[in-house]
Amino acid sequence: MRCRSARTRRRETSVRLPSGTGQVNEEGAAPMQIGELSRRTGASPRSLRYYESVGLLTSLRAGNGYREFAESALEQVIRIKLLLQVGLDIADIVAVLPCMDTPVTPRCAHARRRYDEQIERIEQQQELLAQAKALLTELRTNGAPTESHRAVGRIRAVSGNVTAGIR
Repeated sequence: MRCRSARTRRRETSVRLPSGTGQVNEEGAAPMQIGELSRRTGASPRSLRYYESVGLLTSLRAGNGYREFAESALEQVIRIKLLLQVGLDIADIVAVLPCMDTPVTPRCAHARRRYDEQIERIEQQQELLAQAKALLTELRTNGAPTESHRAVGRIRAVSGNVTAGIR
């Protein structure tokens, strides 16, 4: 299978419209340019262009070449950001996003597996964080760890909201 360039993928997800004012998209609303979609969703224009290049968003092209997004793109970007926040990567989001509306289809078995894997990973992180919290509480109280905490080798690093030690 040949790898398509970002430019080719972009052509496939964009349609050129004749230039003009007052155009209406398929939903009966005036289309949004990338800056407005960025402002309304909090996603950077660069992220929006990336989402479009991997097929998560579609846009129409005005005569001047500007991307114009339908109102439905707002909800799509919100869903993408939600899935990113829970730890899914873009490849997983491409696969699971269509399943958010119809999760029962056989095609969505991958989405359920991926959700289960991510839940398990989060539970492992919670366990490590609980161990780190217990050790810190003990250090604060006693000034030194007990024998049980000296033997713990699983907690490698907890920094901010990132826990290292999970694979």
